[in-house]
Order: sequence, then structure tokens, then C-alpha cells
Amino acid sequence: MTSETSINVMQRHLLTIEKLRNRVRQMLKCVINLHIEFLVLESNVNTMMDDVKSFNEELLEVQRLDALISALRDYSGPTICHEWPYPLIFKGTIDDADIAQILNGRKKVDKSNNNNINERNINCEVRCKSATNSSTNHQLSDEVT
Repeated sequence: MTSETSINVMQRHLLTIEKLRNRVRQMLKCVINLHIEFLVLESNVNTMMDDVKSFNEELLEVQRLDALISALRDYSGPTICHEWPYPLIFKGTIDDADIAQILNGRKKVDKSNNNNINERNINCEVRCKSATNSSTNHQLSDEVT
């Protein structure tokens, strides 16, 4: 009898050990899956932090430009005009300056017969007109001499 009871006890112990091994395997799988989820979350957080940094840089640039625009709108002092070395081919408002700059970049400079570049003097006049809403409208004009 003692041998049968000892065999039963041994079998129960073996079953218990096998159950514990399975439980440990399950726990290890859960830990590995959890670790993978942490790595994915860390990657997502790093990506989001990079996006936030880029948005913050853009926001600072927009705020800087807004402050510059406000300062230029509120400016009532003298305007310094200088000779522009390139011919202006567009007359318009400051809002159209980007188009003029693009067009000026495409215009070729005339050359004379002896391959010297013809010099042109461009006088830039800025005329301010006051509108009823107290905004300022600037116009560019050019004169080639």
C-alpha cells in the first residue's frame, strides 16, 4: 500500500510541477508580449514628440512672422528707398511682390555688342495710401533711366 500511495503522491507532484511549468510559460509569454507593447508605445511616443517639436518650430516661425507683419503695419516712420539692381517688371501692391519676385528671377539681363552688361537704374518709390480701415497699401513703381 505504501508503494501505491507513494506513487499517487509522486503523480500528484508531477502533475503539480507540470501545471506550474505551464503557468510559468504563460507568464513568460505575457511578459514578452508586454515588453513588445512597451517598445511599440515608446516608438509612438518618440514619433509624437518629433511631430510636436516640428509643430512648435512652425508655431514659433508663424508667431515671429505675425509680429513682423504687425510691426510693419504699425510703422509710420520714413521709408528708405534704394536702387534695385534688377529691373522690376511688375507694378502692384506688396501682396503681389511674390509674383514680381518670381517674374524678376525669370527675366534675362540684356547684353550689349561688346558683352558688357547694360546698367539700369531703378528708382523704387513707395507710396502709402491710407484706407478707411487704417491699413496701409503699398505700391511699387519702376523707372528705367
